Amino acid sequence: MAEEIAKTARVKQPALFKQFMGLVTKNELSHAYLFTGEEGAGQFAVAMGVAMRLFCTNVTEDGYPCGQCPECQRIMNHDHPDVVITEPDGQSIKVDQIRHVKSEFTKSAMEGSKKVFIISDADKMTTGAANSLLKFIEEPTGNVVSFLISKNRNLVLPTIISRTQVVEFPSLSKDLMIDELKKGGVLPSQINLLISMTNSLSEIEGLVKDNWFASVQEVVEKWFVYLVKENLMAMPYIQMALMPLITSKERQRIIISMMISAFNDVLEVKYDTLSQDKIKYPAVIDQTRQAANEWTDKQLLSMLDELLDMNHSMMANVNFQNIVEAATLKILTMAKS
Repeated sequence: MAEEIAKTARVKQPALFKQFMGLVTKNELSHAYLFTGEEGAGQFAVAMGVAMRLFCTNVTEDGYPCGQCPECQRIMNHDHPDVVITEPDGQSIKVDQIRHVKSEFTKSAMEGSKKVFIISDADKMTTGAANSLLKFIEEPTGNVVSFLISKNRNLVLPTIISRTQVVEFPSLSKDLMIDELKKGGVLPSQINLLISMTNSLSEIEGLVKDNWFASVQEVVEKWFVYLVKENLMAMPYIQMALMPLITSKERQRIIISMMISAFNDVLEVKYDTLSQDKIKYPAVIDQTRQAANEWTDKQLLSMLDELLDMNHSMMANVNFQNIVEAATLKILTMAKS
């Protein structure tokens, strides 16, 4: 497992991890870092990898932790006295948890020359906890390095940001995103559509966790097929199948994005820019090709304009069912013209 953490850091953030390995080798680590970026970008893995490198007894020839020695294993198992890992207790990191961290700050390293502190979801510290931690980040005692991890630096107290070295973690490459989603059990038929809408793993996890996304994808596919066939059933189908899936304003926006994606597939097929492995709606690819052949450029671009206008109507607080029905009727009319 420890070996897997080090591997994850090298795969997800090879340049950053190599840079930190060099800092360890040269003994040039700063006393406090804020690792920020999208969830799943490897922040925790890099922090743990640095901790393992500091204590590893069998460093590899190229300067990385082995992930197999007892020290690496103990760190991975959260069982090393000189590596203190703090995570939210429930919805937040509380003052009592930071008191424990502070007490550890004042102790000397037990088994090495350095103590390492890793605070996950640092943006979830209560204000009291964050203020309590501030002094110890500002004036560390002994040989200490701290890693604060946050998905959103804007939620971290500015006073803490100003006293840490902020490291922005770049988003994962598309290939890595796809690999992560496959490992997480996301259906292959959903992956291209999901990553066309967001590059945040946490957002994707939220979309797929209750099967909501799969249900909407199926409904949008059938709605799209009705449109391609110029079938007026597209109208009542909105009330019958789509509206029961609407649970929030945010999900309304997601549904609009999913509808637009279906028409973007048509546009890309029409201009021969959609490769087989990038299709967002594989279940209706035949109808997508049919639409690309039958709809003119002008028709297709006008349809996309109607779909894009749905966002403006939402901002004007027009009823969502009315918005979708109006756009659907206009698309049907355009398809017949």
